Amino acid sequence: MIFAAMFAAFLIPVSAYAYNVVDLPETMPFDEAFGIFSSDDITSATISNYADRQFVELTRTEIESLYDNLKSMTLSRAINPVPFRGTALNLTTKEGTKSYYVNSGVELGLYGESNYICYLAQDPTDMAYLTNIETMYRDSAQKQGGEQLYRSTANDFLVLPADAWAHTPAREAAANNLLPYQFTKKYQNNITREEFCVLLGQLICAVGNYAELEDYLSDRGMVYYLNAFADCEGRDPSIFMLNALGIVSGKNGSDFDPDGAVTREEAAALLCRTGEQFMYIQTYGNLNFADSAGISPWARIFVEWVSEQSIMNGSEGYFLPQDNYTVIQAIASVNRLYKVAERYLGFN
Repeated sequence: MIFAAMFAAFLIPVSAYAYNVVDLPETMPFDEAFGIFSSDDITSATISNYADRQFVELTRTEIESLYDNLKSMTLSRAINPVPFRGTALNLTTKEGTKSYYVNSGVELGLYGESNYICYLAQDPTDMAYLTNIETMYRDSAQKQGGEQLYRSTANDFLVLPADAWAHTPAREAAANNLLPYQFTKKYQNNITREEFCVLLGQLICAVGNYAELEDYLSDRGMVYYLNAFADCEGRDPSIFMLNALGIVSGKNGSDFDPDGAVTREEAAALLCRTGEQFMYIQTYGNLNFADSAGISPWARIFVEWVSEQSIMNGSEGYFLPQDNYTVIQAIASVNRLYKVAERYLGFN
């Protein structure tokens, strides 16, 4: 009807789907994310707006055309604190209704208490298709009132560590947007230099309320270089951005050693340098660990600060400066640094 011509390019399937896997993939086809594998399964569909609480109903022809165009669209996994906003496609099957929000994708379930696992389009062409859906809704003269909000909270995809002590920091880190989903598969592994950069980049974004670390640098008039290290081609760009910020550096000459392990004293230095992005760092010269003599001279001030702030703690009176740092230990420390930054900046 009114959308027949334009709608031939767009639509998004929606239905209840039984996600019984823990290891959600980084990408998922549109039809799998919705659990709808045929347009015949869709009993009705609408386009609605979260703020307006109005909707436009689609015809059978529009549903079939849109599903045919979007069923193979590739969606990327994301952690989203507020997926319910803007314009949404709502697809109803016999099992229920699922929505695709133009700005935040389809939500599969919780990621802890306050975040959600979402899958959304990243390809510019796909995003253009979806953006046009909002235009069609805005231009429609056939809006109706009373559309409901559909959300899924039955599934919680936050995988907790095996150690009971780590449950609380893992939950808090997830709620604070500090815990990448892929890290939940490797809590006990030694964290790599690249992975630590990812965590610290997310911390900077969370504290500064930035969507991307690149925006943080841009606001400071800073640039970074993707060829800063010869052994980091194709690696996470947070490595290069943190290098530009003076938080990380190479290990020898032109190399960064992205897969190398991080020692506890190195972790202390990285956490301290990241903290300096938000606060003035000072210490009281307290090093009361039984193995203080084994801490490298260059690392002593960093170890002093993280221990004084309870960001990193020792074990039975020892700091163990040369031991490798694990993923869950890094997550817990980054979460503690987040709290320190919040207090310093007056958020709490």
